[in-house]
Amino acid sequence: MGIVFGVPAGAIGVLTINNTLRNGFLSGLFTGLGSSAADLFYSILTVFSVSIISDFLLKFSSEFGIAGALVLIIMGMLNFRKKEIKKSEDVSVKGLSKQFSISFLIAIMNPATILSFLVAFAAFNVSDNLSVQNGILLICGIITGTVFWWSGLSLLVVVFRRFITVKIYTVLNYLLGSLLVILGIIVIFNIFIA
Repeated sequence: MGIVFGVPAGAIGVLTINNTLRNGFLSGLFTGLGSSAADLFYSILTVFSVSIISDFLLKFSSEFGIAGALVLIIMGMLNFRKKEIKKSEDVSVKGLSKQFSISFLIAIMNPATILSFLVAFAAFNVSDNLSVQNGILLICGIITGTVFWWSGLSLLVVVFRRFITVKIYTVLNYLLGSLLVILGIIVIFNIFIA
């Protein structure tokens, strides 16, 4: 289940790839870990049925979704301006915490995230009355799977990073920036047609 939640089907995957290309493995990993932290939060809510918090999040899911989508659009547009590849692997603690925080906020504000947990738990036939021990094991499995995925993705990008020239990097910036903008627009569109 953890790998299912970790597979980047959207913005966090794009951000992880982009940050790994620009700043190396740790940058990409911390971007993915922000998403893992959001997955951890939602898995705890789902496993232990903290209905007050999950009801609040669902009630204001449109507002959270719009805020997250606007962050994606702004980040995508800023991506168009990046022209150079940073070859340095030296990333400051402040930079890593910023990437972690941005990723966490985008993931936590995505209204589809909590719904995906509910659907996945139903699909995997996870019962509502899990014991505390089984609930903790399930949460550990989810966080382990997502961390495994983000580590693997970041490592894969690092391996291919050395083959990317400035020209290719510029094209990738436009592609990744466009993907972020498109994903943000899709989120807003889905909120208004729902």
